[in-house]
Amino acid sequence: MTELFKRIDTVFLQVKNIDQSLAWYTETLGLTVRWHEKEGGYAALDTGGETPLTLVQSDHVYPSPHPVFNFFGENIEEVRTRLNKSAVRTSPIMEYGTVRSFEFKDPDGHVLGVCHFDE
Repeated sequence: MTELFKRIDTVFLQVKNIDQSLAWYTETLGLTVRWHEKEGGYAALDTGGETPLTLVQSDHVYPSPHPVFNFFGENIEEVRTRLNKSAVRTSPIMEYGTVRSFEFKDPDGHVLGVCHFDE
């Protein structure tokens, strides 16, 4: 069988205000800017892995009631504590067999997740 895809290149997330979202994702979540195209309303953020998160300026933002993606955290309790200290409301940590996770929202109301499992 031939392999069609090597990886997900990027994840796109529509935001109402690119500058405010960039500030929140870098200051609150600690992500770093890979590139920012101010005129086009795009910015890519390094997520700590191979796949960046690309924010897209849009007048039409439709948050999903379910996580649009999960971050993977080595110490999920520490991640949750740090987010709470930054005034981010988080759900309790949930357990699904060997996977532990919790959810929170970004300023546009997108539900994001954090998960951990033994690799």
